[in-house]
This record gives sequence, structure tokens and C-alpha cells, in this order.
Amino acid sequence: MSLFFPMVIFSISMSISPGPVNIIAMTSGLNFGFRNSLKFVSGATFGFISLLLLIGVGLGEVNNLFPEIVELLRYVGCAYIFYIGFQIIRTTQVTTNHENEHNIPTFRRGWFMQWLNPKAWIACLAGCSAFNVYNSEKILIQFLTIYFFFCFIGIASWALLGQKIKVWVDSEGRVKIYNSAMGSILCLLAIAILVN
Repeated sequence: MSLFFPMVIFSISMSISPGPVNIIAMTSGLNFGFRNSLKFVSGATFGFISLLLLIGVGLGEVNNLFPEIVELLRYVGCAYIFYIGFQIIRTTQVTTNHENEHNIPTFRRGWFMQWLNPKAWIACLAGCSAFNVYNSEKILIQFLTIYFFFCFIGIASWALLGQKIKVWVDSEGRVKIYNSAMGSILCLLAIAILVN
């Protein structure tokens, strides 16, 4: 049986489901617009694919040989997610001028976020194990190609959703409520990942 459709289903479900990167993409779409969020979306996509590639070529064995390193990454990642959530809570208005452009999530932040995102590590380790990419370069390349496409589409969809809901969040008070809610969700998500 071909692995193509199972890989597609896995990639779509993991890419579109809520998680730290998708919440940041949606918040960026609301605060800075879809076009300004594409650098973050691209960075997160390339960051995830680079992580998937390294796990697929053997970094996944680190989890078996040195589980304490993966555990340390989980703590660092959760702390970073909590920090980003706190920063979002502090955002009080939709940015339409140039004075707040330095707050727009960058390609580098997207890339870095994936390497500290426990959900990304789980998806990579689970996917590589499920499709046994360790024994076949062809299967690994197929998985990377499929995942690249759906990862970009999934994260970009959240950024677009953020821009689309801007019409309902049309006042400074509503933006503050939205950012507080999304930032709080990220903080709670970080705590939930940490205690599990």
C-alpha cells in the first residue's frame, strides 16, 4: 500500500491543528496583516522541515540515546512559548503604521519557534517513526515534500484567518481582549505541555 495518502492525512492534521506556531500566525495576521505574516509563515515552514529532515536522517535517535536532551528542549521550548504568549498579551493595538514594524514576527522567529516547539518535535518523531523514513531516502524525501506543502498551507491559513477576523476586532478594546485571550492560550498551552 502506498504511503502517499497516509502521509498527506498526517501532514494536514498536524499542520492545521491548533498549536503555538498557528496561534502566533493567527495573531500576526490580525495585528499585522496576512502579507506581513508571510515571513513568519515561511520561517516556521522551513524551520519545521529542517527539523523533520534532521530527525529523519538520525537525530531521532537522540531521543532514544539521550532522552534528557529532549526533556531539556521541552523545558526551554515551553519557557519560550510562555514568553511569546506574554508578549502577545502586552500587544494593545492593531499595527497599521511603521513605528511598530519591528514587532512583526520574522522569518527567523518562525524558524526558531519550530525548533523550540514541543508539538513540532512530537510531530517529527511520530511521523518519522510511523512511516519508517530511517530506512529509505525515497520515503524521507516524499514525506518532506508532502509536509512542506501542507505545513506552509496550514500555517498560512491561520495567518489569513487572523486577517479575516480583524473586521470583528475593530476597536482597541477588542484587540486587547483578543490578544489577551490568544496570549493566555499560549501561556496555558506551555504550562500544559510542561506538566504532561
